[in-house]
Amino acid sequence: MKHYDDPQLHALAEKLVSADPAIRRVAVLDLVDCGEPEAAELLILALNDPDPSVRQEAAKVVDEFDAADIADALIAALGDSDEVVRNAAAHALADLKDPAAATPLLAALEQSQDGFVVAGILRALKPLRNPAAQAPALARLEDTDAQVRREAVAVIGWLKQPQNLPALMQRAQQDPDAEVRRAAAGALVYAEAEQVGPTLIEILQDEHWQVRVEAAVSLGKLDCQAALQPLVEATHDSFWQVREKAVDALGKLAAVGAIPALGVCARDPMSNLRKAAIGALGSIGHSAGRPFVESAMDDPDPDVRKLARWALSKLDAAA
Repeated sequence: MKHYDDPQLHALAEKLVSADPAIRRVAVLDLVDCGEPEAAELLILALNDPDPSVRQEAAKVVDEFDAADIADALIAALGDSDEVVRNAAAHALADLKDPAAATPLLAALEQSQDGFVVAGILRALKPLRNPAAQAPALARLEDTDAQVRREAVAVIGWLKQPQNLPALMQRAQQDPDAEVRRAAAGALVYAEAEQVGPTLIEILQDEHWQVRVEAAVSLGKLDCQAALQPLVEATHDSFWQVREKAVDALGKLAAVGAIPALGVCARDPMSNLRKAAIGALGSIGHSAGRPFVESAMDDPDPDVRKLARWALSKLDAAA
């Protein structure tokens, strides 16, 4: 065992080679409070402990340490035989958010073919916004593993490069996995409405309701005026979640022409939809919405009544 000059650190090193895994687990927790730079060496030792419970504890506290020192160990832990350790390592990698981790992450991405490992690496690369991640992420859009494609979409979306829009739009429209289509629809919001609006309008008709929800949200964020009528039609969707987000989007678009449809939603049996409709009518601020807002003053849901008071104040200010 290596000798450490700091007495506390040396005592922890001795505990980490104890025959008792319970002692080793406690030592991992004590490493966090140690404060010595060399403690990262011992954390790496714990990440390779023969007992999965010790490895789990090490993966859980890893975000307390410098990313440059432990990124390699966490990448290795993505391939651990214990599922809890793999998941903890994946979450820890995603939480690092340190540019120093990009180099080992990119190197590991090039070498790995394991779907879980690749997805974990891509998830960790996303917030780093490293331009070098663009090419490997684009390549992974063709991966057979849907989880890998979802994470690749997220990396590409965060890089916000115009040349990547066609690839994202293709995923939003054609990927066989609904979650990949949903992620791609959400990733398109860095573009101009004229560029991606037609694609998002098209996938308002997607067979999966969560994809339709994401399309409605993105259209509202993009202020896509061309989506007015498709969003009005989406207020009749069979899923209330889609109707709610379509209503929200119409409020963001300040769509006066949508007021009759919003008035219908303001009387819907679903209180969440009534709240969304009253909020949208307040955001639009047009006098045509006043009768629907005034009716909501007697709504059985106190949250709807509260929103109605707010909406009336907006209407009064606009008048």
